[in-house]
Amino acid sequence: MNPSTWKRVDLGAIVAGVQSGEIVGPVPTLLSRSDGAALLYGGEIHSLAGEPESGKSWIALAAVAACVRDGGEALYLDFEAAPESIVERLIALGVEADAIVDHLVYVRPSESLTADALARLLDDRSYDVAVIDGVSEAFMLLGLDPYSTTDSAKFQAALPRPIADRGAATLELDHVTKSSEQRGRWAIGSGHKLAAVAAAFSTETVRAPSRTHDGLVKLRVEKDRHGRVRSHASGGVVALVRIVPSDEGERVSVVLEPPDAIASDGEAFRPTELMRKVSSFVETAPGATGNEVRRSVPGKTDAKDLALRLLVEEGYVERRKVGRANRHYLEKPFEEEPRPNHDSTATGRGERATATHDSPLKGESRSGHARNGHSRDRDLQGVVRAIGALEDPDLQEQTWGLLKAGVSGG
Repeated sequence: MNPSTWKRVDLGAIVAGVQSGEIVGPVPTLLSRSDGAALLYGGEIHSLAGEPESGKSWIALAAVAACVRDGGEALYLDFEAAPESIVERLIALGVEADAIVDHLVYVRPSESLTADALARLLDDRSYDVAVIDGVSEAFMLLGLDPYSTTDSAKFQAALPRPIADRGAATLELDHVTKSSEQRGRWAIGSGHKLAAVAAAFSTETVRAPSRTHDGLVKLRVEKDRHGRVRSHASGGVVALVRIVPSDEGERVSVVLEPPDAIASDGEAFRPTELMRKVSSFVETAPGATGNEVRRSVPGKTDAKDLALRLLVEEGYVERRKVGRANRHYLEKPFEEEPRPNHDSTATGRGERATATHDSPLKGESRSGHARNGHSRDRDLQGVVRAIGALEDPDLQEQTWGLLKAGVSGG
């Protein structure tokens, strides 16, 4: 222990900085949802726990992909997979080869950690995000017991904390107990795992992701020490994660949507304005590849991939295999189809009929009043899409707030 840390901290400069607004508490800046709300704090430890094949690695790699695409530095400590798997997934997420080589440090440990080895890793560069994939396996490699409170504290001090102290948003990927009734709020092992992190998340699979079928995963916030992530949650769910394959599984988009930006029948919020921009670009650049669309159209990469996929699926853009590349040609300009106007119509008995539907957010059936054979949520879906088509972000945010206030009020 360094005795120099056992002394009074001068709070004068900190108080002055907080009062002036120059110093603020930890603010999440990484792993952003489609609305811009970020979920990971720089310089803090986070936990993401879930069952196998619940999208944990895809979510972590989405954070890594966004980081290295922007020129940031990422560290990936892999205790479970292999470098080929990680590189292949990053390429599927649209990361350029040069960005992977230049900005990602990948480590596959097979021996116990030494202070010199960790120092070399951390002195090599300053990381923006770090992933520890396979916490239970890391415990065993370091000769520690994940069920021991003492060993849990030793692990945090030996590996995640030194990384986070250098400024990296550090994300631990962990497993949960098999019994959903007994797993509680934390990953498998000691409850000290939850105490040691600033924010803890869990995954709940609605539809398991694969390379051929869309996946939908609820991302729940189980702990948020600083409170700036939980403020974006609804019923504990902070994001609905859509994992969408395309190009016969060669491409994958991972989009984190706000929990209230999805229709109750499970249909996603459509990026209609971005679909217009992609459509216009393909019209001016016939034969454009997916990478050319990503480079030329402004916006988040995952959202652009989703927009292009929807344009292909809905017949606005044709995708042709030319050599080894998928090229895109405009079939017709994109225009959002107007939603039908469902007027409230009474039944023959003078009462409105009642219908039920399943909500991927609630996970259960709810009752709603039907109008002309359609539930009220169909109308809400049309309103949500209309808001998404607004070009002015301030007007979009204001209108969205009015909609949520109206729904909450009845």
